[in-house]
Amino acid sequence: MPQRIDTATLAAGPFSLTCKLSPRQRQRGPSPIAGEIELENTSEKLLEIEVRSSPLQYLNLIVTDGAGNVVSDSHYGDLFSPLAQPYTLRMAPGEKFIAPVSLMGNVPEAKRDPGEYTVQAIYEYKELKAISEPVWVCLPAASPS
Repeated sequence: MPQRIDTATLAAGPFSLTCKLSPRQRQRGPSPIAGEIELENTSEKLLEIEVRSSPLQYLNLIVTDGAGNVVSDSHYGDLFSPLAQPYTLRMAPGEKFIAPVSLMGNVPEAKRDPGEYTVQAIYEYKELKAISEPVWVCLPAASPS
């Protein structure tokens, strides 16, 4: 059974955030690793997030193989380069932030064997933490040339 992180509400204090991870259809054709992250401010207050590289700098994707072994080997947010000028992302109550993600972006090529994987997103900023439901990914075997 793949490792699964409890998605119970973990946000403490006046702010709450939901995190949804889903497969994404690309215009150039299907890709098993194309995904989308949706963050929603579910509190009644303005949420402000300090951004130094990308709003996704606080995102981690935990990828497990079919045997339940974690194959992601770095924090997903570390994939982004620092910005010349940091800014503050402001999300009003009910507002959503949606962005594309690579569901296997923090998994080394050497660990991307054909098979089934589970991906779960964790967005953590200061005391705020939101965890998505898992998404299943199936990497096909390479086609012979």
